[in-house]
Amino acid sequence: MDINRLRQALAFIERETHLRTKSYRMLSDGVQGAFLQAFSLMVRPMAVLEIGTFTGYATLCLARGLQEGGRVDTIEKDDEMTDIFTRAFAIAGAEDSIRPMQADAMQAIPGLPGPYDIVYIDADKRLYGKFYDLVFPKVRPGGYILADNVLWSGKTALEAPPHDRQTSAIMDFNSTVAADPRTEQLVIPVRDGLAVIHKKRD
Repeated sequence: MDINRLRQALAFIERETHLRTKSYRMLSDGVQGAFLQAFSLMVRPMAVLEIGTFTGYATLCLARGLQEGGRVDTIEKDDEMTDIFTRAFAIAGAEDSIRPMQADAMQAIPGLPGPYDIVYIDADKRLYGKFYDLVFPKVRPGGYILADNVLWSGKTALEAPPHDRQTSAIMDFNSTVAADPRTEQLVIPVRDGLAVIHKKRD
């Protein structure tokens, strides 16, 4: 992927997201985007699965390190921002290596072939545990699951965290992953917390 075209596409996404949506806080920032690019370049994935496309910023960052002939499958339930990420993928010259799917991830994931080298979870926080269970068999041994927002504005680190559904679901997810003997994991305090989960075995 040409880095200059990628930068143009990411700048386009940032501008359009701020202009057209009130949910611009959901957009990955430059630091997190740089981390995702570096991670993808290190892993050199053949197949990536992203749960939660939004406007495609993280999608393109993850696509940067793809091997020749590799692909990113990205799932987004809401079709409101499709035109933003479709145009951005074209600006980056990555449209042939990214397969967007408008679908409910809970329904779409079981039908995906895998195996994936990287899975990136950044969708409904209440479903993180279910996403994890669904994608785990589709990640190759030695592959990675990345999960965004696991610090949840610091709420998951409080001695007395709030009991809303999203915070509780993320805390349950964090506990499940930490106790999973099939993995090694680390939470990186980038932006809102990024879990890096290494799958050792099935």
